[in-house]
Amino acid sequence: MAQQGEWDAFITTAERYIITLRAVLDKVPDTLASDEREQFFNFLTKLQNNEEEINRALEGRMSILKKHISSLHHGKKGNKAYLSQITSPFQ
Repeated sequence: MAQQGEWDAFITTAERYIITLRAVLDKVPDTLASDEREQFFNFLTKLQNNEEEINRALEGRMSILKKHISSLHHGKKGNKAYLSQITSPFQ
């Protein structure tokens, strides 16, 4: 979803993901057989890689949003300056 720019769906899913991941990690037994430990380690490595990819997508999205906010701010300043020039003769 992050790769495809489906941010609303991503936020909803991310919340469920965090809650579910926490529940799963709380249920992991303290003692695992060596093959189970390896599988669990591989699982955690994949999760970490996915989260790094998601973070990169989020950073890109934040950059775009910052540019949009900056553009809106400059537009607002321009509109304000324009309006002050138009309304000043009438004051």
